[in-house]
Amino acid sequence: MTSHRSEEQIYVSTLPGLEPALEAEASALGWAPRRVEGGVELEGPAGLHQEANLRLRTASRVLLRLGSFRAGDSDTLAEHLGALELSRVWDGRTPPKLSVSMHRSPVPGPDVVFSAAAYAWGLPSVEHAGPLDEEGGGAGLTLLVRVEGDAFTVSADTSGEPLHRRGYRQEVSRAPLRETLAAGILRLAKYDGTEPLVDPMCGSGTFLVEGAWLSMRRAPGLLRAFAFESFPGCDAAAWATLKARVEAEALPAPRATLHGFDINAGSLGTARRNARRAGVTLALERQDVRTLVAPVPGPGLVVANPPYGKRVGEAEDLPGLYRALGHTLRRGFAGWRAAVILPDDTALVKALDLPGARSLPVRNGGLRCRLLLTGPAKPQPPAHQ
Repeated sequence: MTSHRSEEQIYVSTLPGLEPALEAEASALGWAPRRVEGGVELEGPAGLHQEANLRLRTASRVLLRLGSFRAGDSDTLAEHLGALELSRVWDGRTPPKLSVSMHRSPVPGPDVVFSAAAYAWGLPSVEHAGPLDEEGGGAGLTLLVRVEGDAFTVSADTSGEPLHRRGYRQEVSRAPLRETLAAGILRLAKYDGTEPLVDPMCGSGTFLVEGAWLSMRRAPGLLRAFAFESFPGCDAAAWATLKARVEAEALPAPRATLHGFDINAGSLGTARRNARRAGVTLALERQDVRTLVAPVPGPGLVVANPPYGKRVGEAEDLPGLYRALGHTLRRGFAGWRAAVILPDDTALVKALDLPGARSLPVRNGGLRCRLLLTGPAKPQPPAHQ
């Protein structure tokens, strides 16, 4: 078994396609991330997992590494599991939940891992947590065992509820976008909070709230609780001090203006209430994207999550809507940059018509999408009458 280290080793996961954004974000915080499949690895002093949960906008979950070892049979597996130092995360009484993922292992299957863990920790049984996807987590301790061949890595979930659940968005519009994806798109678009931000189809306001918090330097985890707060090794006083210090770093208001538009009045009401819970003020107005022009002088960033046509009868209307959005971006926002997330659909990309746009693969709720990023749009001559 690997020897115990005084510094922490953590794995921070993110949504597919956002690994570069997470790596850049962790680097900007002064950490030294190593990009790996699905996220980054970090090392640092005790409490690093707390600060990562609190500060990282693009993170989905933070796992605290507890140990790694090799085992080819159940007896060896039980021996190593029993030797793990779990006192920091487990009180030894309430049975932890266990999530197991296996790839090409000589150990026959997950049931062997569960039986070995129960034997090693003196429990009648261990609860199966299932895969810790974006909707996993919750109350209590969850341990994750990842198996690659005969190599085992054991980690503790320190986040609990997935990190996109910031606490301010208690209502969503028709096409909800996860807060972590919105934050990742803003970072990939090089938004730093010092220039105007416009969402022409703002829905419940997720892009705008995330942009406001980024502009205010407000940490995304200040309104919620985390699984690690119930760990025996959590120093409540130190955690309260960290939260107070991070909260004091936030500015009282964004450094730039944020404007949201939507044709749906109900969506704008949702955006206002979400913004109020987040403690930010947004300029929101009912307007059709077809007639929209920049509300303030540029340069700035326009960011959009247009409808995807999942509902019956919508798909045939999408090309026209995307042509209108593209027209607005090219003519109404000359000198601005744009970031648009849309389905991985060549016809819709063509309808949007953003010459020179970079295309990055991302996923939104499991759907394969593209993120189109443009530089400042060049002014175009008016159409001939």
